[in-house]
Amino acid sequence: MLPIEGAAALRQILGILSDHEVQDVDGRLDALDRRLVIAWSSEEWASMSGAERGIPMSRADAELLVRGLRFTEMMSTHLPFFDQVCAVSDWIVAELEEIFPELS
Repeated sequence: MLPIEGAAALRQILGILSDHEVQDVDGRLDALDRRLVIAWSSEEWASMSGAERGIPMSRADAELLVRGLRFTEMMSTHLPFFDQVCAVSDWIVAELEEIFPELS
């Protein structure tokens, strides 16, 4: 189950990967983004409120997100909020590892 705020955060990670032209030969970036978008109505996205939803996600999807998080960390090393980026990344990876053990 995922709150809409969590889905928005995951979509940001996917956006970062897309912006930096990460290889998406199998279309996984777009497919995961579509699954996140359709889980809530446009009104829920506009208000950023809505009930938690279950989002189908594979191990390959989780690996893609972890790769995006690590890329974000690497690109943030010289920023003053680097420690916060790492803390959020570690929390997300820990959540994903509960579902997909030995992910990272």
